[in-house]
Amino acid sequence: MSEAPLVSIVTPVLNGARFLGDNLASVKAQDHPRIEHIVVDGGSTDGTMEILRRAEGVLWTSEPDGGMYDAIGRGLRRARGEILAYQNADDRYVVPDAVSAVVAYLREHPDVDVVYGDFRFIGEDGAPTGKRPWRVRPFDPRVLRRGNFIPPHSTFLRRRAIAGGLYPDPTLQYPGDWDWYLRLAQAGKAFAHLDRVLSEFRLHPRSKTRTVGLSTKLREWRKVCRRNGISFPTLLWHVFLWAPLKRRLGLA
Repeated sequence: MSEAPLVSIVTPVLNGARFLGDNLASVKAQDHPRIEHIVVDGGSTDGTMEILRRAEGVLWTSEPDGGMYDAIGRGLRRARGEILAYQNADDRYVVPDAVSAVVAYLREHPDVDVVYGDFRFIGEDGAPTGKRPWRVRPFDPRVLRRGNFIPPHSTFLRRRAIAGGLYPDPTLQYPGDWDWYLRLAQAGKAFAHLDRVLSEFRLHPRSKTRTVGLSTKLREWRKVCRRNGISFPTLLWHVFLWAPLKRRLGLA
């Protein structure tokens, strides 16, 4: 990477007009000189299209899709960058140097395929919440098999990592990131943690995390466990017993 590499950022959106402007602005304000921002809209009816039509330099499409991970896959297939990422429409990057920090890290670590950083929480108004920044643990494939700890909104990967079509599963609605990272790790891709806040995760009632029902989560968790050779009962123990206990004890 002797010259500045092209970084492609994919944003899936469906009726996300309320927060999409923040997302677009955070990408546009990055100091890395070569960024391709691709927005994949699933057929919004709330004003999202008006925002996209006014957005200079943003590549976008609008058509029905199978959900968030289907949209992400479509965007990744269209992307031309050497470095790839996706950022949800209600989240945003830290300005101005989140992308350039990742590019510098990958330049210094040519063996790394996937790099992820830390993040902070913001409220509906975009202001930081009282929660401290979420410091993510170093990569451990054994821990990943107990549940996803890698924040997708702070994750970047080299194009070579998805060579051969290693894209997110378009049929999933909730644990698509976890399944994707598991399959990347099993394919031998090298992960690394960058000790730096790269993104801001918005807490609001309509977020995907809060709107997907428990029955969907259980069904899709079971599918991911079966595909990746993980014990489903052990996963449930970690999700519903061990993880809440760690938070209560201040260990997470």
